[in-house]
Amino acid sequence: MEEFFCSNERREYKVPDMKINVEFLGFPMVSDVIGKKKLELEIFGETVKDVIDELIKCYGNKVRDAFYDPYGNFDQMIQIAINDKSFISTDQHEVPLLKEGYNVAFMLLLAGG
Repeated sequence: MEEFFCSNERREYKVPDMKINVEFLGFPMVSDVIGKKKLELEIFGETVKDVIDELIKCYGNKVRDAFYDPYGNFDQMIQIAINDKSFISTDQHEVPLLKEGYNVAFMLLLAGG
């Protein structure tokens, strides 16, 4: 998996807290912008919100618009799994759940028949 670290002026001298593996399953609004479905991402923090914030900082408004509605509410059609085991609810986005090497998968739920 290719490693990715998005550097900007504000964090130029800060060392990232950890590397995690990120995967986008059935979520082309993000994977098309990023150009891949999997990446290793260096983040500053331990929460899913930290992962999303880093993706938005690196890839911009299209990624933000894929995760949030115009009012800043997280899209409830997106499910997030940690280490291919447990899904987390939106009230856990700011809970420090992540550790070095963890896998975070973003999945877009589709309805239909």
